[in-house]
Amino acid sequence: MILSSSLSPDSECMGWRRIAICAATITMCVICYGDRAALSVALPDIVRDFDLNPSQAGWVLSSFLWSYFFLNLPSSLLLDRLGPRLVGILAVGVWSAAMVQGSLALTLPAFLLSRVVLGAGEAPTFALGAKVMRLWSSPRQRGLMMTLFTSGISIGLASGAIIAGYMVAHNGWRTAFDVLAGVGFVWCLVWYFLYPAQAAKGHAPLNRTRFSVAPFFASRSFWGVVVAQCCVNYANFLMMSWLPVILRQRMNLSVFDASVHTAYCYAGAVVISLVAGRIGESLHSSHAHDPARRKRVVALYLSMVATLGVLPFIQSVPFSMACLVLSMGFVTAGSGANMALLADLLVEQDALGAANGLVLTFSNGTGILAPVITGYILQFTGSFEYVFYMVAALVLVGAGAVLTLPRSSIKLHAVAKG
Repeated sequence: MILSSSLSPDSECMGWRRIAICAATITMCVICYGDRAALSVALPDIVRDFDLNPSQAGWVLSSFLWSYFFLNLPSSLLLDRLGPRLVGILAVGVWSAAMVQGSLALTLPAFLLSRVVLGAGEAPTFALGAKVMRLWSSPRQRGLMMTLFTSGISIGLASGAIIAGYMVAHNGWRTAFDVLAGVGFVWCLVWYFLYPAQAAKGHAPLNRTRFSVAPFFASRSFWGVVVAQCCVNYANFLMMSWLPVILRQRMNLSVFDASVHTAYCYAGAVVISLVAGRIGESLHSSHAHDPARRKRVVALYLSMVATLGVLPFIQSVPFSMACLVLSMGFVTAGSGANMALLADLLVEQDALGAANGLVLTFSNGTGILAPVITGYILQFTGSFEYVFYMVAALVLVGAGAVLTLPRSSIKLHAVAKG
């Protein structure tokens, strides 16, 4: 099926619909991570209401990650089959319903179930964002648009912490969950009317590529993207899990001041990531169809994340904040540029959602280890010093992998039907 000219992303490249769809996709990411931040803010009240011990609180914090991890790839395959319009509505609708379910839960098992359902709803989020940004942006803008999308992570974590904190303090965590769920349901309604139904059906060509992991596993280029994404996602999950504690330990802050400084870090990271994304696209724009230029940008950004390794030597609070903001900004920029590299390398574009899902399955599996490994390091050393050294070494490995492994396009050579 071929899109009509009035609904083609290419024909509307500079139109209002392109801008609105990209903005809505970024907003989806903000809502997703805002809902995650709400749980961290509300955790003390949830612990009190359900009479949880520390180990049970840990299960509550991690419960959504398991369904999220296992469903990354299946949900991405579903995305390629059903299209962004329907999957976007289903994803945000399911996790918003899970927020309501959590607010109504009266027992710990019921609340844990709500978090597992939330993880299932959020599973296709990143693949959906990557696919929409690929479809509704030009090759010259792809890296910047993916950086804008991944910036929604920092925006969501910062705004979600502040907004949820205010609502929890004044109305309780159950009301806060319901209000945030309402925002998600409103997004579903907007997406339904905004995203063209014809485009949702027409983005995949008639001869749809059958998905198989074997061609991906046989591709050096694919593994270059995977290793880089695993390394940068480890740094990302570390910050999402431990940043307030890092700030409290290094700067001797109160709980409230640490939360405010956390928001400052994420806000600064958004600015850094957008500037880096714009510079990266200017370096890449003259060779928009040459993945070799893109992989150099990814390697540079991951190398900048390694500035975390100098943090133990910094005693000044302003310089410590600057180092954290810089590294966090390049985590976002590096992740966005790397996923744009995947889109550049993949020949069969109708399999882009599945390709993103496969990359995210590996990278989220690695990312889930970050808070656990960090906890053990802290238990044995009592400080974050070796945590920072480890992350710096890890992202440099990722930079080397993306610089050396991708040599050619990723071709699936799958049997087509039709």
